[in-house]
Amino acid sequence: MHCKKCGKAIGTDRGICPFCGAMLSKEQMEIYKQDKRENMMKPELLTEKYGEKPVYYEKSKSDNKLIGIILVLGVILILAVIILIVVLNG
Repeated sequence: MHCKKCGKAIGTDRGICPFCGAMLSKEQMEIYKQDKRENMMKPELLTEKYGEKPVYYEKSKSDNKLIGIILVLGVILILAVIILIVVLNG
């Protein structure tokens, strides 16, 4: 939408052009509000909003296996420490 006085693109719902201070007409306000309601219903990534293509990263199965191995080793280490403490104190 553009201001009828200065012609600059406006996107404000305050009823005033931020560039020249002209009051927006009721017709312009209704168009803006309707457009805003319609666009709020459409989810959009910020990258798409600003004209960039989104980048998607895939986790490989090897990453998942590595995490699983680290978790298992961590649990074994914790159990070994607990057993060592029990054996030394008892």
